Amino acid sequence: MDFPIDLTNTCIETERLTLRPFRQSDLDDFFAYASVEGVGEAAGWPHHTSKEISQMVLDDFINEKNILAVVYKASGRVVGSLGLHKTTLPAVKDM
Repeated sequence: MDFPIDLTNTCIETERLTLRPFRQSDLDDFFAYASVEGVGEAAGWPHHTSKEISQMVLDDFINEKNILAVVYKASGRVVGSLGLHKTTLPAVKDM
């Protein structure tokens, strides 16, 4: 069973990391890691080749409300993302 996912007000902190919703001000950090060849490909998406692509994806992340930015506290920079998505698998009862 799928439930609506809205991480708008979610903030999770560990000793080294903060997980929080993406912000428009994260664009430079997002592009910095998303443009590294091999990073996106390991996650199933092509690396970003322009800030315009990163901006479009960032807008989607913010609007969809199901992706969190992973912020490294020591630098304050966004170094990754964590998404919660509805499943595409059939429910156990359907199997």
